[in-house]
Amino acid sequence: MGIINCTPDSFFDGGRHCKPKEAFEHGLKLLDNGADILDIGGESTRPGFEPISKEEELARVIPVIEMLAKEQSTKNFQISIDTTKANVALKAVKAGASMINDISAMEQDREMLQTIIDTNSSTVLQHTLKYAVGTSSVQDVKNYLLKRAELLEMHGGKNIFIDPGIGFGKTQEENLALIANINELCQTKFPVLLGVSRKSYIAKINGLENSNRLIPSIVSGIVAVQKGVKILRVHDVLETKEALLTLGSIMP
Repeated sequence: MGIINCTPDSFFDGGRHCKPKEAFEHGLKLLDNGADILDIGGESTRPGFEPISKEEELARVIPVIEMLAKEQSTKNFQISIDTTKANVALKAVKAGASMINDISAMEQDREMLQTIIDTNSSTVLQHTLKYAVGTSSVQDVKNYLLKRAELLEMHGGKNIFIDPGIGFGKTQEENLALIANINELCQTKFPVLLGVSRKSYIAKINGLENSNRLIPSIVSGIVAVQKGVKILRVHDVLETKEALLTLGSIMP
């Protein structure tokens, strides 16, 4: 899953793809580099982010989705909308998205569950401490995500992925424990998506304070895939793809 942040304030690439044409061209590059899914977001979720209106979010993402959707006649890929707003998700699906990536696991907007059902979308449900009950321990994250995924499934949801939400309200120890024990989430019936790309937990590792975080991101992703993760959400599609192809040739 390649990341397209149509925002001025995302933590890694905020401002690089604000304009629809720039975001579209970046998406084409990610596809050429090997992305299977393009995750398009119009609102930053970095620590301390400023919420924006649904109108502003729609203005940022819908033109990009519409342009990319036209490419699906010649390229095999999915479009994901990264949002917590049901109205944004609905209009994104109408524009061409087929996956809804909700970092609040349907908690922020209570209309999201019905929107997912009505659109028959694939879904990513993420653990974010702001919305979840309990702690960010491996067991609590697993329990929470299972509860949210089973709720959606009970109402008819299909193709449900779970994401432990590395960095979302978690301590350094909790982030590392979740990555190290991601196999516990992978043992559930819901496939796991993991987003570790360029995140700040890397800079808190002794000796990596000044890292550009690329290699640590890829290493984290390789470990996760070996433990059963099905989707990696990344900024650096080409480098990640090459690492996974190498891993597949050594450990088929």
